[in-house]
Amino acid sequence: MILRGAGTCVVQGNPSTDSTQPRHLVRIATLLSAESRSRWADRMIASAVAAIALAGVAGAAHVPQVDPATVPLGFLATHNDVGNFEISPIARAVKHHQADVFVWHLRLAPNSALGWHTHPGPAIVTVVRGSLGYQHEMQGECVTTWYTAGTGFMDPGFGHVHRAVSRDDGFDAYTTFVLPSGSPSQTIPTDPPAACS
Repeated sequence: MILRGAGTCVVQGNPSTDSTQPRHLVRIATLLSAESRSRWADRMIASAVAAIALAGVAGAAHVPQVDPATVPLGFLATHNDVGNFEISPIARAVKHHQADVFVWHLRLAPNSALGWHTHPGPAIVTVVRGSLGYQHEMQGECVTTWYTAGTGFMDPGFGHVHRAVSRDDGFDAYTTFVLPSGSPSQTIPTDPPAACS
């Protein structure tokens, strides 16, 4: 699939028909302009989800994948306003026009929290139900930024420690991870930052 605009994104390979392509390869040919980043993020999420649903692509053999036949067809998130979008973490994760792509549906129960963690690359988070609190240290303070359905953010990964928390309504979110090839997992557990402990 080729997306045109200020930049080009090419998704290559189909493991179901091409044994030389063991995973989805993502190539960002040019950097996107500021006004097209949000549209690019929406299209990137939709492309990754569609590729998994239609081609049965596994991001890595050691992380279990949902049976594509059990996932409803169609767009799982559309027109979400993703903030904090940066191209440099994606460029850092993509080497030799390759990256591991993981797409995750996260549902967090009301008044819950994930453990503190980081990622080996950037994560694009799209909230589709409820309120997700993105908690991390900023300038020596523990900060929680709330994202509601229809919004999202990008975590830069590469050691940025954070966690997700929920309110009374819990939340559902789709997260697309763009990781260096060979990453064993999308999440690396860690201790909380000093300001959040």
